[in-house]
Amino acid sequence: MADLNIIDRAAITDRFAPVEIGADLSTLAEPERRALVRLVEAARIMDALFLRQVWAGTDTLLQRLARDTSGRGRAQLRAFLLNKGPWSRLDANAPFIPGVPPKPHGANFYPAAATKRDIQGWLDSLSDGERRVATGFFTVIRRDPAGRFIAVPYSQEYQQELALAASLLREAATLTREPSLQHYLRTRAEAFLSNDYYASDVAWMELDAAIEPTIGPYEVYEDELFNFKAAFEAFITVRDADETARLRTFSSHLQALEDALPIDPRYRNPRVGSLTPIRVVNVIFTAGDANRGVQTAAFNLPNDERVIREKGSKSVMLRNVQEAKFRIVLEPIARRALTPSAQAAVSFDAFFTHILLH
Repeated sequence: MADLNIIDRAAITDRFAPVEIGADLSTLAEPERRALVRLVEAARIMDALFLRQVWAGTDTLLQRLARDTSGRGRAQLRAFLLNKGPWSRLDANAPFIPGVPPKPHGANFYPAAATKRDIQGWLDSLSDGERRVATGFFTVIRRDPAGRFIAVPYSQEYQQELALAASLLREAATLTREPSLQHYLRTRAEAFLSNDYYASDVAWMELDAAIEPTIGPYEVYEDELFNFKAAFEAFITVRDADETARLRTFSSHLQALEDALPIDPRYRNPRVGSLTPIRVVNVIFTAGDANRGVQTAAFNLPNDERVIREKGSKSVMLRNVQEAKFRIVLEPIARRALTPSAQAAVSFDAFFTHILLH
C-alpha cells in the first residue's frame, strides 16, 4: 500500500475531534483517590506495552519523532500517538511516515519474517497441550537460538514492565478500603507475574466498587494473522451508581428475552439473566489498545470462555465518552441529515439505550 501524504494536508488528526471529558470524584473517599493515582500510573505502562506489541520498531521510531522539533515532526508525533503507531487506522492501516513498512498482520506477536503458513505448520506439529499454549492469549511466538519457533509467556517477554505494573496494583490495593477492588487488584498483580489470568478475570466479574478498573491483556484485534494474542489495555473509570442501578431493569428482562428466542429450548441459556452484569462508568484514563484511534463507547469482557461459562460477561458503558460522541458527532450529523421536526426526537437517552441494546 502506498504511503499516505496525510501529514501535509493535516487530515489524519483533523478527523479526530478533541474533547475534554471528566468525572465527578467528590464522592470518592480519600483512600480511593490515592488508589486512583496508582491505577493511572499502572495504566501508563499498558501504553508502553501495547506499543511494543504493535510493531518491533515502535520504540525506535517514537524516540526519533520525539527529537524532531519541526512542525512536520510535531504533526507526525501527534498522529503516531493517536494511532499508536505509524499507520492510519482510519485508512486501512496505510503508513503516514516515509520509510515505514506496511503494518505487519501479526503485529509483534510473531517473528517478523515468519509467514502464516510457517507458523501454522509449526502449530500442526505440536501436541495438544503445546498447541494450547502456543495459540493462547498470553504468549508471543519467538525463535530460539537454533531458529525454531517457541512460545514465550507474556510474564517473561514483558517481565520488567509487568513487575512494575504489579507493584503499582498492589500499592493501590493497600490504599483502597473496598474489599472486591482489593481482591481484583491483588489477583491481577499476581496474574501479571504468573501468566494465569483466570482468577483475576473472575475477580473482575465480581468487582463491586466505586472505582472500576480494567487493566491487562484482553482484545485480540491487533493480531490480524490468527486473532490469538491479547493486547494490553486499560480503562480506569469510576462507577456511576445511579445509572448502574437504573439499568438493572434491563438485566431483569434478559432471561425472559432469552427464553422467548425462536430456537430449540436446549440451545437457550437458562442462566443468562444472572450472568450479564451491566456497569455504567465515567472514564478517568485509558491506555494501550483502549486508546488507539477512534474511542470505544462500551465494551464487553472477559474473553476467557471458562469465565464466561461460569460467571458470564460484563457490559461496561462508558457514559462520559458516549456523551462526548453524542454531542460532538451525532448531534451535528442530525442537524444536517434530519428535518427540524425529526431532530426533536434526537436524545442522548435514546443514543445510550441503542448502544446498550447493541
